Amino acid sequence: MLRSMLGVCLAVQLCAAPALAADINVGIILSATGPAAAIGNAERNGTLFGPTEIAGKKVNYLFLDEASDSTAAVAALRKLYQESKIDILVGPTSTPGSFAAIDPAVEYRLPMITLAPVNALVAPVDARRRWIFKTTTNDDHEATPLFANMRKTGVKKLALIGFGDSYGDAWSKVSADMCAAAGIELVADEKYARTDTTVVGQILKIIAARPDAVLIAASGAPAALPLLQLREKGYEGQIYGTLGATFGDFRKLTGVQGDGIFVPLSPAVGAASFPDDYPAKKAALEFIQRYEAKFGPGSRNIFAGSAYDALLLIERAVPAALKAGEPGTAEFREGLRSAIEGLKGVAGSRGVYNYAPNDHTGLDQSALTLGKLDKGEWIAAR
Repeated sequence: MLRSMLGVCLAVQLCAAPALAADINVGIILSATGPAAAIGNAERNGTLFGPTEIAGKKVNYLFLDEASDSTAAVAALRKLYQESKIDILVGPTSTPGSFAAIDPAVEYRLPMITLAPVNALVAPVDARRRWIFKTTTNDDHEATPLFANMRKTGVKKLALIGFGDSYGDAWSKVSADMCAAAGIELVADEKYARTDTTVVGQILKIIAARPDAVLIAASGAPAALPLLQLREKGYEGQIYGTLGATFGDFRKLTGVQGDGIFVPLSPAVGAASFPDDYPAKKAALEFIQRYEAKFGPGSRNIFAGSAYDALLLIERAVPAALKAGEPGTAEFREGLRSAIEGLKGVAGSRGVYNYAPNDHTGLDQSALTLGKLDKGEWIAAR
């Protein structure tokens, strides 16, 4: 069992003695417990593939649990920096934890690669956000292929049902904006808790609004609930999902009822069905092969891919950073920050990363395509 964030600092890959000053120390803060634990543990699995040595320097991966709590995330960061002098941080998992971690990261002049999706964490790049990067796509990246398909298929009325938290709220905003731009009427916007066991009341309101399509803004197993109850109540219109539906037990829980749902698809999940000329296809297939060899067929997921890619970026940035200073120094941390900011054309599991002084998002619209669930498999829609 993973220890709490106040427990012993664990090396993800190395069961080693305390690091020497010349070692590269990578801090990893993820949600091993709490509401975001399923995501955080998938991300932790993704960190197990990082290199043990880069440019002749030993690499130590030091893990603490943020427990899906922003206060714990800040305490974990301070502990890792003060006790282990980490050179860079991967995480936190959660959006609140990532926002909270910005202040201490800036204080320590510590580069941070957050695994949270909200673009406000990294944009606009200013004196504070110059230290923050991410390996996830934005909500508008996800929405674009979905709404393009809605326009193509003649959707005029859309209903939304999503989590009653910041995730669902973000999708309420992006859906309203996209509907306005596409000339689609948003006829319902319902919310539910991740722990709810029924959404019948919300589904009845949606059906009464007679939408041409329904968008489910949820992730993992809880995303299955609205779909199953829509079908149970006889809804025959098109159903769309967000990227989070490609994670966890959604496929298992929905079975044949889930077939045909459209989603934004990442190469970390569906690379085999991407065109051969897709720039990140080879890298994504390598991730899938390595990950599923360790964790089993069908285990690949976007969250593990985000963490896997974060370590890939660090591996690419270290050689240049070593020219600025030795690990454990402010010069090395600034060197890492500058080197990541200059990375171009890095193919990872989730797409091709291109950073710039005014862009710390890394991924763009090309990281996602329209996908669908077909006979229990996530594939690119043709």
